[in-house]
Amino acid sequence: MHICWTLGPVITLAEILDAREHRAWIQQELLLQKPASLLSFTLNIAGPVKVTPFTKWLYHLGCRLIQRGIQKLDGTILETREEKKDTGWEGFFSLTLSPEIIKSYLVEQELQHPLGRLFDFDVLRPDGSKVSREELGFSERTCLICGNPAFSCGRSRAHSAQELQAKTTEMIQDFYTERMSIHIGMLMQKALLYEVNTSLKPGLVDRLHNGSHKDMCIDTFVQSAYALTPYFIECAKTGLAFEGSDTELPNLFLKLRTLGIQAESTMLQATKGINTHKGIIFSGGIFCGAAGYAASAHMADFKDSKFPELIALICENMLSGLLDDYQNITLSTARTHGEKLYAHYGITGIRGEAAKGFPHVLKYGFPVFQKALETLSSLNKAGLIALLYYIGNVEDTNLIIRSDYETATRIQHTLSAFFKTAEYEEQLKILPALDTFFVSRNISPGGSADMLALTYFLWFLSEKNCYFEE
Repeated sequence: MHICWTLGPVITLAEILDAREHRAWIQQELLLQKPASLLSFTLNIAGPVKVTPFTKWLYHLGCRLIQRGIQKLDGTILETREEKKDTGWEGFFSLTLSPEIIKSYLVEQELQHPLGRLFDFDVLRPDGSKVSREELGFSERTCLICGNPAFSCGRSRAHSAQELQAKTTEMIQDFYTERMSIHIGMLMQKALLYEVNTSLKPGLVDRLHNGSHKDMCIDTFVQSAYALTPYFIECAKTGLAFEGSDTELPNLFLKLRTLGIQAESTMLQATKGINTHKGIIFSGGIFCGAAGYAASAHMADFKDSKFPELIALICENMLSGLLDDYQNITLSTARTHGEKLYAHYGITGIRGEAAKGFPHVLKYGFPVFQKALETLSSLNKAGLIALLYYIGNVEDTNLIIRSDYETATRIQHTLSAFFKTAEYEEQLKILPALDTFFVSRNISPGGSADMLALTYFLWFLSEKNCYFEE
């Protein structure tokens, strides 16, 4: 994993001492307002680098833990102040709560939270005295490494700064990897559930009907989505743990591909042999792996509003050799539906889309969805607008296979031209007629549905990528 403790300013002992004096000055200033208690929050980070993308993330976790506790205890924050300097981020909270009550709560959180040992919650009474753990019946803090009293280890210098830094890194890495992978995988599950519930989708399974499918229904898709969730979590974890550079990302895809083969068996077992999500096993697994890698190797950019461009670049690097297998395919050697479409018409389908970094999703479809959502204020309607864009523009091999090349081309040309000129309400109004046509011809744009699921995933990720449950 790409946690880099050198990725931050190196500070001196003099700067640390100055920061302590400044902290005491802020505390005294805030105590002049006579709060019932004053909470001073810092992080216990060993070594000369105190501020990195990951310590910033850890600081926000601690602040949310504090805010939840204050709310749970029916307290009020009278004033908040933050100091975000190279010597470490600090938070100050003037409270209406009893010093002993808030201190007890925070010590319990330190003991329960996997990273609680890295949080430092000082609670001051109105007279400036600190509430100690011992006076509340708690034992003193223990050493990160050996478990002995931390004060004794610190006084005797039992462990080097390098040892403490390595242990701190390990703690954050394990927690971050575990929780972020679960967060990403669960968002993909959520995306699949939103996709199947988006209605009315022409020719596709949704809440209103089974579309052109006689062997599956919405319950089939729900069961499949739940069964595949561990796979998506594992893909995200694989991306988070990948040690290679951007140029070595094809090796990440090889790992994801192995997971995908296993996931297909899981899906078929859950659906009793029905292929509900084979396409999204491929593309969704790649997106989860890419999101995991972005959240590790490019954490700062992952939080940025332009993170879809980062995901596109990661996918493009990861899948640079994806079309190599197609180079030797001929009309006589083509075996699968996809290979035959390539041999006859040069269609690369989802492979071609992936190899280019999913441009129809990340460059075009996601902005279409965002704009529609902003205007219509409905995820369902915005999803339908995005789906119409995909049906009209993506090389959807499902659409071709369940009709024919000429019919699919005619549908796409007509729909694409209509999409460019019609207002949102006009686009939504054609759905019943388009659905009737698709069902009568047994047409199902399953590849476009997969693109819609990826779009929902991007939306949920962009809304919550820094704020997964700690």
